[in-house]
Amino acid sequence: MEMQSQEFIAAIRAEEYTTTDIKLTATDIKKTDLKKLTTAYSQLQTQLAAQKIGQIKIDLPFEVPATIELQAGIINLPYELVNKIALLTNAEEQRPLNLYLITTAENLNASGMRIDQMSSVVEFLQSPQLISDKINAAITEKLTELQAAADAPAEE
Repeated sequence: MEMQSQEFIAAIRAEEYTTTDIKLTATDIKKTDLKKLTTAYSQLQTQLAAQKIGQIKIDLPFEVPATIELQAGIINLPYELVNKIALLTNAEEQRPLNLYLITTAENLNASGMRIDQMSSVVEFLQSPQLISDKINAAITEKLTELQAAADAPAEE
């Protein structure tokens, strides 16, 4: 699936995308229970199959605010940085849509953000279970990193 850069940017600016919000509890994280994501994946799949962009936003119960988002995008930048996306892309260009896992937390790393490409949207639509499993494994890894960052003593 491809999208013209200007169409993608216009959709983001007009907020013409679906956000599925998931709240994970401390127990979900401790047990690495990601069952709450199953419905979100199928909703995202429906959106993408209808040629619409979307995202899954996972709120996490850490003391330092942290989120993990799965976004369908034309470039590895979150929707919030739509002006940077516009600067870095050619408006007329057709670009493939990919799924990016965006982890955000002040204590994660120097930039407070990590972006990983999970798959193309085409791959996700062709093999949703396989790609969902891959994304769940990456989310589990990110949760471990965020928990370690939360448990680390604060620097003076």
